[in-house]
Amino acid sequence: MSELTIERWLAQPPEEVFRAFDDVYLLRRWYGAPPACHRTGGDLVLVAGESFRIELIDARGTPFAQIAQVVEQERGRRLTIEMRWEGGELPQHPTRATIALAPADGGTRLEIRHGPFANQEQLEAQRAYWAANLEKLERVAAGEAVPCFEEFRDEAKGYVGPLGVAAYTVLAGLREAGAPADVIDEVEGILESHLVRLSDETAEILGTVLRERLADRSS
Repeated sequence: MSELTIERWLAQPPEEVFRAFDDVYLLRRWYGAPPACHRTGGDLVLVAGESFRIELIDARGTPFAQIAQVVEQERGRRLTIEMRWEGGELPQHPTRATIALAPADGGTRLEIRHGPFANQEQLEAQRAYWAANLEKLERVAAGEAVPCFEEFRDEAKGYVGPLGVAAYTVLAGLREAGAPADVIDEVEGILESHLVRLSDETAEILGTVLRERLADRSS
């Protein structure tokens, strides 16, 4: 059995870094997804004694989950989580991760101790998991609006059918690229006013073309 230790320095003081743990909307922007995977939902709140489950999909669209419980918490300073993975390629047996925050050089020293792992392959897979999460945490702590698959997915639920999803994707892309609000409103108005004029037959055909093109790009 072996244990993983990771250290990282962040430019922000611990109280600012901790906001990314305490605010569920910030938390879902960085925590939970291994490399090339995305969160699709979860009830994640980091409170001592509370259990949580995070639903995810891998690069092939296959669902899996992280199931965990917050074992200990020293607010703003230390957090211990017991976790296991259901599906996917990460350890299925329970492991325990302790995340510690401390002031250092005008910023924060973050340390993660995680284990035990049955073999080096599991340890390295978990190291890659934390590297992906911490890269996003640094950006969130710095105030960057890190793109969030789960957030986009929730927003897109009001858009019906392939063409609706395509329209949402255009609007979200414009927003994330920094387009002015009036431009986004204008594009949305154009899409709403013209897409509804399509016949059901044309909409079905165009939706099929879109699905086929997306399938071609993913193969």
